[in-house]
Amino acid sequence: MQKNNPVDGILVVNKPKGVTSFDVVAKVRRAVGQKKVGHAGTLDPNVDGVLVVALGKATKLIDELQARPKRYIGEITLGFATETEDLDGDVVAEQPITTPYTDAAIDQAIAQLNGPIQQVPPMFSAVKVAGKRLYEYARAGETVTRPVRDAMIYDFHRTSAVRYQQQQQKFNFEATVSKGTYIRTLAVDTGKQLEVPATMTSLTRTMGSGMPLSAATPLETITSLPREDVLKLVVPIQTVLTWPVKALTDDEWFAVKNGQKITTWPAADTYLQLTYQGELKAVYAYQAAEHHWQSRYVFTNE
Repeated sequence: MQKNNPVDGILVVNKPKGVTSFDVVAKVRRAVGQKKVGHAGTLDPNVDGVLVVALGKATKLIDELQARPKRYIGEITLGFATETEDLDGDVVAEQPITTPYTDAAIDQAIAQLNGPIQQVPPMFSAVKVAGKRLYEYARAGETVTRPVRDAMIYDFHRTSAVRYQQQQQKFNFEATVSKGTYIRTLAVDTGKQLEVPATMTSLTRTMGSGMPLSAATPLETITSLPREDVLKLVVPIQTVLTWPVKALTDDEWFAVKNGQKITTWPAADTYLQLTYQGELKAVYAYQAAEHHWQSRYVFTNE
Protein backbone atom coordinates (compact mmCIF):
# COMPACT_ATOMS: atom_id res chain seq x y z
CA MET A 1 0.00 0.00 0.00
CA GLN A 2 1.41 3.37 -1.01
CA LYS A 3 2.26 5.59 1.95
CA ASN A 4 0.09 8.72 1.99
CA ASN A 5 -0.65 11.49 4.42
CA PRO A 6 -3.21 10.12 6.90
CA VAL A 7 -6.84 11.07 6.37
CA ASP A 8 -9.20 11.70 9.29
CA GLY A 9 -12.95 11.75 8.89
CA ILE A 10 -16.02 9.80 7.80
CA LEU A 11 -16.79 8.20 4.46
CA VAL A 12 -20.47 7.35 3.97
CA VAL A 13 -20.68 4.30 1.72
CA ASN A 14 -23.70 2.85 -0.05
CA LYS A 15 -22.86 -0.84 0.37
CA PRO A 16 -24.21 -3.14 -2.34
CA LYS A 17 -25.61 -6.58 -1.65
CA GLY A 18 -23.20 -9.48 -1.96
CA VAL A 19 -20.22 -8.00 -0.11
CA THR A 20 -19.37 -8.03 3.59
CA SER A 21 -18.73 -4.96 5.71
CA PHE A 22 -15.12 -6.17 6.03
CA ASP A 23 -14.90 -6.19 2.21
CA VAL A 24 -15.99 -2.55 2.17
CA VAL A 25 -13.33 -1.58 4.72
CA ALA A 26 -10.66 -3.37 2.69
CA LYS A 27 -11.70 -1.57 -0.50
CA VAL A 28 -11.76 1.81 1.27
CA ARG A 29 -8.28 1.14 2.66
CA ARG A 30 -7.00 0.67 -0.87
CA ALA A 31 -8.90 3.68 -2.23
CA VAL A 32 -7.64 6.03 0.50
CA GLY A 33 -4.23 4.43 0.88
CA GLN A 34 -4.11 3.93 4.63
CA LYS A 35 -4.59 1.09 7.08
CA LYS A 36 -6.45 2.89 9.87
CA VAL A 37 -10.02 2.34 8.70
CA GLY A 38 -13.04 0.85 10.48
CA HIS A 39 -16.82 0.75 10.16
CA ALA A 40 -19.67 1.70 12.48
CA GLY A 41 -22.31 -1.03 12.46
CA THR A 42 -22.02 -4.25 10.49
CA LEU A 43 -24.35 -4.91 7.56
CA ASP A 44 -25.00 -8.53 6.59
CA PRO A 45 -23.80 -9.45 3.08
CA ASN A 46 -27.35 -9.57 1.67
CA VAL A 47 -28.25 -6.13 3.10
CA ASP A 48 -27.46 -2.94 1.20
CA GLY A 49 -27.44 0.69 2.21
CA VAL A 50 -25.57 3.03 4.52
CA LEU A 51 -22.28 1.83 5.97
CA VAL A 52 -20.39 4.57 7.80
CA VAL A 53 -16.64 4.10 7.48
CA ALA A 54 -14.28 5.90 9.87
CA LEU A 55 -10.81 6.99 8.74
CA GLY A 56 -7.76 7.75 10.86
CA LYS A 57 -8.54 9.55 14.11
CA ALA A 58 -12.26 9.18 13.45
CA THR A 59 -11.92 5.48 14.32
CA LYS A 60 -11.82 6.64 17.95
CA LEU A 61 -15.48 7.60 17.51
CA ILE A 62 -16.76 4.25 16.26
CA ASP A 63 -18.43 3.44 19.60
CA GLU A 64 -20.23 6.79 19.52
CA LEU A 65 -21.25 6.43 15.87
CA GLN A 66 -22.57 2.91 16.46
CA ALA A 67 -24.66 4.11 19.40
CA ARG A 68 -26.75 6.42 17.21
CA PRO A 69 -30.13 5.24 15.86
CA LYS A 70 -30.34 3.42 12.54
CA ARG A 71 -33.19 3.33 10.02
CA TYR A 72 -34.14 0.52 7.66
CA ILE A 73 -36.68 -0.26 4.99
CA GLY A 74 -37.51 -3.78 3.94
CA GLU A 75 -40.02 -6.52 3.40
CA ILE A 76 -41.49 -9.09 5.79
CA THR A 77 -43.09 -12.29 4.52
CA LEU A 78 -45.58 -14.23 6.66
CA GLY A 79 -45.96 -17.96 6.14
CA PHE A 80 -42.47 -19.42 6.48
CA ALA A 81 -39.34 -19.13 8.63
CA THR A 82 -35.66 -19.86 7.99
CA GLU A 83 -32.75 -20.79 10.22
CA THR A 84 -31.12 -17.41 9.59
CA GLU A 85 -34.35 -15.37 9.81
CA ASP A 86 -33.73 -14.12 6.26
CA LEU A 87 -33.42 -15.65 2.79
CA ASP A 88 -29.86 -16.87 3.36
CA GLY A 89 -30.90 -19.89 5.42
CA ASP A 90 -32.83 -23.09 4.93
CA VAL A 91 -36.57 -23.09 5.58
CA VAL A 92 -37.32 -24.52 9.05
CA ALA A 93 -41.07 -23.86 9.30
CA GLU A 94 -43.96 -23.32 6.92
CA GLN A 95 -47.58 -22.45 7.59
CA PRO A 96 -49.79 -21.79 4.57
CA ILE A 97 -52.06 -18.81 5.16
CA THR A 98 -55.53 -19.82 4.01
CA THR A 99 -57.35 -16.94 5.67
CA PRO A 100 -55.29 -13.77 5.18
CA TYR A 101 -54.59 -11.58 8.19
CA THR A 102 -56.31 -8.23 8.04
CA ASP A 103 -54.31 -5.03 7.73
CA ALA A 104 -55.53 -4.08 11.19
CA ALA A 105 -54.25 -7.34 12.72
CA ILE A 106 -50.83 -6.89 11.12
CA ASP A 107 -50.62 -3.26 12.19
CA GLN A 108 -51.55 -4.25 15.74
CA ALA A 109 -48.76 -6.86 15.76
CA ILE A 110 -46.28 -4.22 14.58
CA ALA A 111 -47.52 -1.74 17.18
CA GLN A 112 -46.79 -4.24 19.95
CA LEU A 113 -43.11 -4.13 18.96
CA ASN A 114 -42.66 -0.37 19.23
CA GLY A 115 -40.84 1.01 22.26
CA PRO A 116 -38.47 -0.89 24.58
CA ILE A 117 -38.37 -4.60 23.75
CA GLN A 118 -36.21 -7.63 24.40
CA GLN A 119 -34.79 -9.81 21.66
CA VAL A 120 -33.05 -13.17 21.45
CA PRO A 121 -30.30 -12.80 18.80
CA PRO A 122 -30.41 -15.13 15.79
CA MET A 123 -28.23 -18.24 15.95
CA PHE A 124 -26.62 -16.99 12.75
CA SER A 125 -25.21 -13.82 14.30
CA ALA A 126 -21.88 -12.57 15.61
CA VAL A 127 -22.95 -12.42 19.28
CA LYS A 128 -20.42 -14.24 21.46
CA VAL A 129 -21.40 -16.90 24.01
CA ALA A 130 -18.61 -18.54 26.04
CA GLY A 131 -15.99 -17.11 23.70
CA LYS A 132 -17.55 -18.35 20.46
CA ARG A 133 -19.80 -16.54 18.03
CA LEU A 134 -23.33 -17.87 17.68
CA TYR A 135 -22.88 -18.59 13.98
CA GLU A 136 -19.98 -20.92 14.87
CA TYR A 137 -22.30 -22.98 17.07
CA ALA A 138 -24.98 -22.91 14.35
CA ARG A 139 -22.62 -24.11 11.63
CA ALA A 140 -21.45 -26.94 13.90
CA GLY A 141 -25.05 -27.98 14.53
CA GLU A 142 -24.76 -27.14 18.23
CA THR A 143 -27.39 -25.43 20.34
CA VAL A 144 -26.62 -22.91 23.05
CA THR A 145 -28.64 -20.65 25.32
CA ARG A 146 -28.72 -17.23 23.71
CA PRO A 147 -28.61 -14.06 25.81
CA VAL A 148 -31.68 -11.84 25.94
CA ARG A 149 -30.84 -8.33 24.79
CA ASP A 150 -32.61 -5.01 25.29
CA ALA A 151 -33.45 -2.90 22.24
CA MET A 152 -35.38 0.28 21.57
CA ILE A 153 -37.71 0.45 18.58
CA TYR A 154 -38.28 4.16 18.04
CA ASP A 155 -40.64 3.72 15.09
CA PHE A 156 -41.73 0.56 13.26
CA HIS A 157 -44.60 0.78 10.79
CA ARG A 158 -45.96 -0.73 7.60
CA THR A 159 -45.32 1.28 4.42
CA SER A 160 -47.20 -0.68 1.75
CA ALA A 161 -50.37 -2.59 1.11
CA VAL A 162 -50.34 -6.19 2.33
CA ARG A 163 -49.93 -8.54 -0.63
CA TYR A 164 -51.37 -12.08 -0.60
CA GLN A 165 -49.91 -14.65 -2.98
CA GLN A 166 -49.19 -18.38 -2.88
CA GLN A 167 -50.67 -18.62 0.63
CA GLN A 168 -48.20 -16.08 1.99
CA GLN A 169 -48.53 -12.41 2.91
CA LYS A 170 -45.91 -9.76 2.25
CA PHE A 171 -45.62 -6.12 3.19
CA ASN A 172 -42.99 -3.39 3.28
CA PHE A 173 -41.93 -1.63 6.44
CA GLU A 174 -39.72 1.11 7.85
CA ALA A 175 -38.03 0.86 11.24
CA THR A 176 -35.89 3.28 13.24
CA VAL A 177 -34.08 1.36 15.96
CA SER A 178 -31.34 1.50 18.56
CA LYS A 179 -27.90 -0.04 18.47
CA GLY A 180 -27.98 -3.82 18.83
CA THR A 181 -31.41 -4.33 17.28
CA TYR A 182 -31.74 -7.30 14.94
CA ILE A 183 -34.15 -6.39 12.17
CA ARG A 184 -34.32 -10.04 11.13
CA THR A 185 -35.57 -10.85 14.61
CA LEU A 186 -38.03 -7.95 14.48
CA ALA A 187 -39.55 -9.62 11.42
CA VAL A 188 -39.72 -12.97 13.20
CA ASP A 189 -41.24 -11.37 16.29
CA THR A 190 -43.90 -9.73 14.11
CA GLY A 191 -44.89 -13.23 13.02
CA LYS A 192 -44.90 -14.45 16.62
CA GLN A 193 -47.41 -11.74 17.49
CA LEU A 194 -49.67 -13.25 14.79
CA GLU A 195 -48.73 -16.87 15.64
CA VAL A 196 -47.33 -17.51 12.17
CA PRO A 197 -43.73 -18.06 10.99
CA ALA A 198 -42.17 -14.99 9.38
CA THR A 199 -39.00 -14.02 7.56
CA MET A 200 -37.28 -10.80 6.60
CA THR A 201 -37.13 -11.06 2.81
CA SER A 202 -35.33 -7.82 1.95
CA LEU A 203 -33.54 -5.07 3.87
CA THR A 204 -31.85 -1.75 3.17
CA ARG A 205 -30.30 0.56 5.74
CA THR A 206 -31.40 4.10 4.88
CA MET A 207 -29.68 5.85 7.79
CA GLY A 208 -26.68 4.99 9.92
CA SER A 209 -24.96 7.16 12.55
CA GLY A 210 -27.19 10.04 11.50
CA MET A 211 -26.05 9.75 7.88
CA PRO A 212 -28.86 9.32 5.31
CA LEU A 213 -28.67 7.16 2.21
CA SER A 214 -28.81 10.34 0.10
CA ALA A 215 -25.39 11.28 1.51
CA ALA A 216 -23.84 7.89 0.70
CA THR A 217 -21.58 7.19 -2.28
CA PRO A 218 -21.86 3.80 -4.01
CA LEU A 219 -18.92 1.53 -3.22
CA GLU A 220 -18.24 0.97 -6.92
CA THR A 221 -17.90 4.75 -7.39
CA ILE A 222 -15.41 5.03 -4.55
CA THR A 223 -13.28 2.21 -5.90
CA SER A 224 -13.22 3.73 -9.39
CA LEU A 225 -12.20 7.27 -8.38
CA PRO A 226 -8.64 8.54 -8.06
CA ARG A 227 -7.55 9.08 -4.46
CA GLU A 228 -7.83 12.88 -4.63
CA ASP A 229 -11.49 12.60 -5.62
CA VAL A 230 -12.23 10.05 -2.88
CA LEU A 231 -10.80 12.50 -0.33
CA LYS A 232 -13.35 15.10 -1.46
CA LEU A 233 -16.07 12.75 -0.16
CA VAL A 234 -14.63 12.56 3.36
CA VAL A 235 -16.73 14.29 6.02
CA PRO A 236 -14.57 16.08 8.66
CA ILE A 237 -14.78 14.76 12.22
CA GLN A 238 -16.18 17.99 13.62
CA THR A 239 -19.05 17.95 11.12
CA VAL A 240 -20.19 14.57 12.46
CA LEU A 241 -20.20 15.57 16.13
CA THR A 242 -23.21 17.27 17.69
CA TRP A 243 -21.89 18.25 21.13
CA PRO A 244 -21.32 21.87 22.22
CA VAL A 245 -18.00 23.40 21.20
CA LYS A 246 -15.66 25.13 23.65
CA ALA A 247 -12.71 27.19 22.43
CA LEU A 248 -9.76 26.72 24.78
CA THR A 249 -7.57 29.45 26.20
CA ASP A 250 -3.81 28.95 26.17
CA ASP A 251 -3.86 27.75 29.79
CA GLU A 252 -6.79 25.39 29.17
CA TRP A 253 -5.09 23.94 26.10
CA PHE A 254 -1.94 23.29 28.15
CA ALA A 255 -4.05 21.34 30.66
CA VAL A 256 -5.97 19.43 28.01
CA LYS A 257 -2.95 18.42 25.92
CA ASN A 258 -1.37 17.05 29.08
CA GLY A 259 -4.46 15.02 29.91
CA GLN A 260 -5.34 16.97 33.02
CA LYS A 261 -8.76 16.92 34.67
CA ILE A 262 -10.68 20.21 34.75
CA THR A 263 -12.65 21.34 37.79
CA THR A 264 -13.33 24.98 36.86
CA TRP A 265 -15.84 24.43 34.06
CA PRO A 266 -19.55 24.29 34.97
CA ALA A 267 -21.14 20.84 35.19
CA ALA A 268 -23.08 19.56 32.18
CA ASP A 269 -24.76 16.33 31.08
CA THR A 270 -23.22 16.40 27.60
CA TYR A 271 -19.76 16.06 26.13
CA LEU A 272 -17.74 19.11 25.07
CA GLN A 273 -15.82 19.43 21.83
CA LEU A 274 -12.61 21.27 22.63
CA THR A 275 -10.93 23.41 19.99
CA TYR A 276 -7.73 25.43 20.08
CA GLN A 277 -6.95 28.01 17.42
CA GLY A 278 -9.89 26.65 15.41
CA GLU A 279 -8.75 23.00 15.39
CA LEU A 280 -10.64 20.20 17.13
CA LYS A 281 -8.30 18.71 19.72
CA ALA A 282 -10.32 16.52 22.06
CA VAL A 283 -13.69 15.71 23.60
CA TYR A 284 -14.14 15.93 27.37
CA ALA A 285 -16.87 14.35 29.51
CA TYR A 286 -18.15 15.51 32.90
CA GLN A 287 -17.81 12.99 35.73
CA ALA A 288 -20.59 13.91 38.16
CA ALA A 289 -19.39 11.65 40.99
CA GLU A 290 -15.93 13.22 40.96
CA HIS A 291 -17.08 16.75 40.00
CA HIS A 292 -14.58 17.17 37.20
CA TRP A 293 -14.17 17.04 33.44
CA GLN A 294 -11.84 14.49 31.90
CA SER A 295 -10.73 13.26 28.51
CA ARG A 296 -13.13 11.07 26.50
CA TYR A 297 -11.57 11.26 23.03
CA VAL A 298 -8.20 12.75 22.08
CA PHE A 299 -7.54 13.60 18.45
CA THR A 300 -4.24 15.42 18.80
CA ASN A 301 -2.08 16.96 21.52
CA GLU A 302 0.02 18.97 19.11
